This record gives sequence, structure tokens and C-alpha cells, in this order.
Amino acid sequence: MKMSDVQDHVLRYWLKNCPDSGGVYPSRQDIKVSDMRRRMAHIAILDIETDPVDFRYRLIGTRLCEFLSRDYTGEKMSNLEGKGPGSEIWAIFERVMQSGDPLYCKVPYVGPKADFKQASSLYLPLATDHKTIDKIMLVSHFERAQLDHTPFDFGWMESRIYSVLPS
Repeated sequence: MKMSDVQDHVLRYWLKNCPDSGGVYPSRQDIKVSDMRRRMAHIAILDIETDPVDFRYRLIGTRLCEFLSRDYTGEKMSNLEGKGPGSEIWAIFERVMQSGDPLYCKVPYVGPKADFKQASSLYLPLATDHKTIDKIMLVSHFERAQLDHTPFDFGWMESRIYSVLPS
């Protein structure tokens, strides 16, 4: 598993801002835009809503927005085709929300840029009170189709999910 340079930087930054005791998370306020600079273009932040559970796009970086079908800022995942309850992406967000563990996923890319075939995303929990996860920061990277048409290391519509914390 190899993250992009942006994902690796953001993970290190998140860990640096994460207190050493278990079950304590950085808040959105701990993530300084001035520290992230050009990396913010690759980041989305989603608010977690409860009763019922849903995920609302609060912020979507400009580079990430280029790879989506449209700008989802302000929208709930439950209202978006293929992203609502029962979808794979919904399950990933629920897993991060419930476990509090950051995750790294590789998935086939489906979107408006035909020359890109694979995406990877890093999911990092955030908590306003440093305890209750109420946001998830997503850091995405997109890979072009390989010129020699060598297939990626997994099948179409198959995802790989990795824990990013040392065991």
C-alpha cells in the first residue's frame, strides 16, 4: 500500500494533531488551512448527522471537485445515487465513524475523466470535542489509466481497504 504524497502528508499532520491517548481525535479547528496550503484542493470534509445517520458534504477541494460528477457541497450522501445507505462508500464512512480508525481505500474510479481508472482515499475522523466523531476528512488521489493497459491489482468494482495505524 502506497499513499500519494498528499495523503501521506495529511495523515502525518493528522497524527501530529491527534493526542496520544486513545479515543481522542483532532477537531476541524486543529486542521489549519495555512498548514495545508495546496493540499486542501484534494480534501473533502463531511459532517456526520445523527438520527438518522447521514453524511453531509461541508467542504470539497477544487482538485477533488474536478473528479466528481458535480459539486456536492451541502448535500447529504443519502440523497446521492450510489452513495446512500447500503453502498460501499456509505459503509466505509460508517466504519470510520464507529471505529474511530483512519482508513485508506483503493477503488476503481467512476467519473467524468475517462483517462483515470483508479482512486484512493484516506478517511480521517475529526471530533469537535476531541471525543465524539462528528466529521470525517477525506483525502483523495486519482490515477490515470496505464499506457500499457496493465490491469490494476484488483478487479473491476472491487475495493481494497487498509488500516493506516501501526499495529
